[in-house]
Amino acid sequence: IAAAFTAGDSDYLMAGRNGIFYDRKGRDWDASIVRLIDHPISIRQAFWSPYKKLVKIISELLQKLATSKPGPADDKLLKAAIESKPPANATAAPPKPPFDVGKFAGIFAAIGLAIGAIGGILASVVSGLLGLKFWQIPFALAGLLLVISGPSMAMAWFKLKRRNLAPILDANGWAINARARINIPFGTSLTGLAVLPEGAQRSLFDPFADKRALWPYLMIAAGICALIGLWYAGFLGNH
Repeated sequence: IAAAFTAGDSDYLMAGRNGIFYDRKGRDWDASIVRLIDHPISIRQAFWSPYKKLVKIISELLQKLATSKPGPADDKLLKAAIESKPPANATAAPPKPPFDVGKFAGIFAAIGLAIGAIGGILASVVSGLLGLKFWQIPFALAGLLLVISGPSMAMAWFKLKRRNLAPILDANGWAINARARINIPFGTSLTGLAVLPEGAQRSLFDPFADKRALWPYLMIAAGICALIGLWYAGFLGNH
């Protein structure tokens, strides 16, 4: 069958996930996702999509870095365990090239310049925010969020306005020739989000929950205090 998810989030929808399909006679069937076509579901989802994509890219890069590092070390360890004693007639290995100080100095200088540029941008942003009046800071932050999420929200709005139910009905065996447009209220009503039964209560206590570390919050608070102190000292601009 072809089904449309028109409410909620699609973060955990992927090929291979299982579910239950209810037909018009009330019978339930075991269902499995075999193909997923990604389209915007709501404006709210489009607002957070740039940040989720950034987090996903960073996570994938870190995973690739973590999986690529142990490979050479494991190969060297295995080779050393197998070849514990070199043969007598083995030729001497060519000497390794000397350590190029200039090359590594250039690399570290480039890294330092990049870090300095990023730090300068962050300092200018923070100094600009601190230079505003108290009531102007929320508007500046809201404008920054709109600059980041605005294009994604605009594209999602245009795609949501063009949604058509006819191809999905055709895929399910119907003969629909007219355009069955799905506006945002109608699309939201097509997908029902699970709710608690009447009289039920949700327990949020988790005895096996991970303990939250305090050091990230302390570092953020220390960084904010340091920036405020530098601003008052005049290092980030006049006040």
